[in-house]
Amino acid sequence: MAIRHRAACVLGATAVSLGAVCAAALATPAAPANDEVANAQAIGGLPSTVSGTTVGATVAPAEPTTSCGGATTTNSVWYTVHASSTSAQRIGVELAAADSLDASVDVYRAVRSQLQEVTCEQTGEEGKASLTFKAAKNGVYDIRVAALAGSQLAGFTLSVFLPTPAATPPGQSLPSSGASGQVDRIQDVNAAYAVTMHAGVSYLINLTNRTRHGACVSGALFAPGTTSFEGASSLLQIECGGYKLFTPGPGMGGRYTFEITPREQHAGVQRFHLQVAPAGPEETAPGQALGNYGVARARLNGGGVQILRLYRIDVASHSNLTLRLRAPRAAQFNLRLVDQNGDQIACQCGSRGSQTLQQKLRPGRYYAAVSVRNASAGDFMLERESRTITRTAVYFADASARRGRASAPAGRETPIHVSVSPGASGPVTVEIERFDPVFGWQFYRQLRVRVSAGAGSIPFTAPAVGQWRANAVYGGSRVSSPSRVGFSYLLVR
Repeated sequence: MAIRHRAACVLGATAVSLGAVCAAALATPAAPANDEVANAQAIGGLPSTVSGTTVGATVAPAEPTTSCGGATTTNSVWYTVHASSTSAQRIGVELAAADSLDASVDVYRAVRSQLQEVTCEQTGEEGKASLTFKAAKNGVYDIRVAALAGSQLAGFTLSVFLPTPAATPPGQSLPSSGASGQVDRIQDVNAAYAVTMHAGVSYLINLTNRTRHGACVSGALFAPGTTSFEGASSLLQIECGGYKLFTPGPGMGGRYTFEITPREQHAGVQRFHLQVAPAGPEETAPGQALGNYGVARARLNGGGVQILRLYRIDVASHSNLTLRLRAPRAAQFNLRLVDQNGDQIACQCGSRGSQTLQQKLRPGRYYAAVSVRNASAGDFMLERESRTITRTAVYFADASARRGRASAPAGRETPIHVSVSPGASGPVTVEIERFDPVFGWQFYRQLRVRVSAGAGSIPFTAPAVGQWRANAVYGGSRVSSPSRVGFSYLLVR
């Protein structure tokens, strides 16, 4: 009926009864020929670019909707493409929306009367969407372009093509200086490099992201003899850039493959740098020995393989350890402390420039690791300071004073003994107070004594009867930490 009314209006019908019908018919755009999946427009040989529009398009009652972002779609049109009859292949799709059209492009595999969802993508700020999918041999795929709810309706351009074939093992040889390249989720979906490794030799593998703002390449190492990445299990993975140490086991020397892939959520090129090199003695166990008050100097470069320095720290007694890292203000370095089992004890991570790490440690072996983040670079200096944790005691010269209280007759000298264990030497400050029954404890005198091999004493004679008490503070030394003790009491009769 609507078509007959439109025809009548075009022929110039003037019947009053048709006036309203003509106005409505002329104001309603005709639906595109590919408005329904049954009439999907066929896309021939690839690559192919077609123009389409959502203007006048409708949505069939049983039509699937997009699963991208939980959005609601309207006004859809359909296209169909037949995959290769000889082998599976990857197919790329790019949508460029005109004007202010916000749209979704969805791919479905047609299996008899059913549509099996494959993938989807929404247009971004620039009105573009792009995706790829693996098409099965002889597969039939329907592509749906639909406006998002509330969007302006407008035209678009749809391109369907065969992207650059994915790289396969073993890939191109990796130079000793490394290789830089780029990947993206549409055209260059991966990169592959071959590197020869020998059994029992440890190698540092560093994968650096060189594109910011959401880009994030990842990598995986595959064993010698791998002929396809499909279904193969990797030996190690590096997520979103970073570095790892790998040592081939017995009989596992050979030509390994490292595959690099882009972050799927990022549209556009993602650049990287990959380098593999044998680890030196300062980069893996046993590490470089760092004695007390020792200073180590080195350089890190996150753009290469100078990414880590490992230092061995032997602690002989219960100690306070201080590690001071001096680095340029812009340097992105991490300072980690781990035990001999590799368990992390402390970390100054995520900071820039110089850092200080302090930790109480029991006797044993520990490791300090200075590592780089991102592609940062710079010289650094690491200084170690270990000071034995001490315990100070003070008592008046009476056997009972070791339990905190002593007594003596008036006028008799009662030396004050001080001990600092384990066997420390250095200055000790002793503070003496007297007790006033109305106003409480009052300061009397401060004395100083130097302990040697953990012991020292001060002569003391109380000037009057009453209650007296003393405490002590050990000032510490180059190898011993300060400590203090509470009061020891004396009753003078």
